[in-house]
Amino acid sequence: MAAPSLFHRLDRYGDNAALIGADGTALTYARMLASGDRLAAALHGRRQLALVVCRNDPDCVAGYVGLMRAGAAVMMLHHSVKPDQLDAIIARFSPGVIYAPAPLCALGQPLDRLGGYVLARLSEAGPTLHDDLALMLTTSGTTGSRNFVRLSHGNILANAVSIAEYLEIGPQERPITTMPLSYSYGLSILHSHLLQGAALICCEDSVVSPVFWKLMREQAVTSLAGVPFIYDMLKKLRFGRMDLPALKTLTQAGGRMAPELVAEFAEICAATGRRLFVMYGATEATARMAFVPWEQLRHRPGSIGRAIPGGRLWLEDEAGNVIGETDTTGELVYGGANVCLGYAAETEDLARGDDNQGILRTGDMARMDEDGFFVIVGRRKRFLKVFGNRVNLDELERLLALDGLACACSGGDDSLVVFVVGDAEAAKAAVTARTSLTNQMVKVVAVAALPRQESGKVDYAALGGMHG
Repeated sequence: MAAPSLFHRLDRYGDNAALIGADGTALTYARMLASGDRLAAALHGRRQLALVVCRNDPDCVAGYVGLMRAGAAVMMLHHSVKPDQLDAIIARFSPGVIYAPAPLCALGQPLDRLGGYVLARLSEAGPTLHDDLALMLTTSGTTGSRNFVRLSHGNILANAVSIAEYLEIGPQERPITTMPLSYSYGLSILHSHLLQGAALICCEDSVVSPVFWKLMREQAVTSLAGVPFIYDMLKKLRFGRMDLPALKTLTQAGGRMAPELVAEFAEICAATGRRLFVMYGATEATARMAFVPWEQLRHRPGSIGRAIPGGRLWLEDEAGNVIGETDTTGELVYGGANVCLGYAAETEDLARGDDNQGILRTGDMARMDEDGFFVIVGRRKRFLKVFGNRVNLDELERLLALDGLACACSGGDDSLVVFVVGDAEAAKAAVTARTSLTNQMVKVVAVAALPRQESGKVDYAALGGMHG
């Protein structure tokens, strides 16, 4: 029996606005589904692997929804994917069709189109797909990743239901896109709002663009989502002074935001009658695993909160034993119906079933307080031993940020490398002042800017080629 699908629950919303383009044109649920279903009819009922090169665009979303309703397994890639990366992914996974902006579809035989998007045939055969495979996303939203996360319709629906519950999403909501749909956080906004019959304002412009703010006001946007990098931009734009009467909810995920910035935005929201939700998640959990209730955020700016509805969080020691004590560090483990099936690095993995069985070991080290709220203290793989000194790279980055330094820390045992935007000598002095390390133990590399993934997170893999 097929798992329940979010995409087959949308017909009931009929004349509700579903998608609003940057030009203000609205697409109802009925029109979105009719367009998507007509496009997907070109598959002739055959279950296929469909590669979607996505933009925050109504035509892209309608096609994506249609392909999911038709039973395709969809691979999502950001439109900035480089030609050699796209070629490599096609060669590795042999998708049957590609749905992409027209110029990219010269790769295959055109079947149909929606606006500027074309569905084209790439292969007649295609790979063998497991019955539960519905969606594939690259980890952390980076097209350079080798691994894709394999997700089921059950994963998608469970997480959308949970998010809609704790955010109290209703059909009156009007979120705006701030992140790529190829990134699990961005896609979860689409899923959780479509589930409830809400309207999504589709925008490719960033928060520093006047076009973005024009849409915010003209379309009476009710919710705004962002990773920490976006909140840094909002602060520089003096968000707290903006007149946005329709905006009621802000959400943050995609990495740890400095508690000082959380506290600042919590105060802004409290003063303007808005809600701010700080959330924690991973692509491997479809999107969300934890959140801080907005009423408690001002008192817990450094916390990731508690598990989402329907999920569980706990800590384990290095031997895999559950840690019941408070204020004791262990690896954070999550259990829930939104945990992915596993990874895919090659075609054969697409036929695999559920490797995880609802359990995800996050790789994050955390502590739990007396109220059952969790605080992340670092990554298991982000601890180094530098000549006998244990260094938490995440904590070091936070300490350097307090000194006004934009840094990213990397390296291996006995090899700490600090990348800084600005003065290398000042950064080296700050590292030695903040740690027990000496100048000889630290290499500092000055860079013009820290490389970032499409999700806004620092791209640590790209840093590897910048040692100088």
